[in-house]
Amino acid sequence: MTSALRINKLRKLFSAYDVDQDGVMDELDITALAQIWCDTYELPPRSAEWSRIHRQAHRMFRDMPGSVDADGEKKVTIDDWMSWGDDPEFRQFVESSAIPFSMAVFAAADKDQDRRINAREMMAAQIKGGMSEEETNKAFALLDADGDGYITTDEYIQALREFYLSDDPAARGNHIAGEL
Repeated sequence: MTSALRINKLRKLFSAYDVDQDGVMDELDITALAQIWCDTYELPPRSAEWSRIHRQAHRMFRDMPGSVDADGEKKVTIDDWMSWGDDPEFRQFVESSAIPFSMAVFAAADKDQDRRINAREMMAAQIKGGMSEEETNKAFALLDADGDGYITTDEYIQALREFYLSDDPAARGNHIAGEL
């Protein structure tokens, strides 16, 4: 049984992925999601970073459950998404698809390629994703586990795992996308 905390996180994720907010995820939503991140970090179209984000976003969508409509287009409903949150395959999706997509975005934010981001680099993405400056600052402070002023790739991956999979209300990763 999915906990109330995980239900809230799954709903928040679905809402973020359903860019047009029509209650159904489709390929256009995922393309728009990828482009939002590319625009946020001013990635030139068809550059290596741009391509990596788009490729990972589409891989993530391919790995989601859903159904194909009469026009041959895959659709993922909120019901598909929520019921999948309890499926053992969801953990594999997180590791092989969701985290690689998020890390492609992280790499775009990491302009100096030192495998860590500072608060300013995180702020651009989180505010674009709908978080307030206050929420972003709180999230950064929690995710910066060692307090050195940076979130490393390892800290970010741990936070992603906690956000997608943890039922622990004290997990730092619960704050990666703002208030639940």
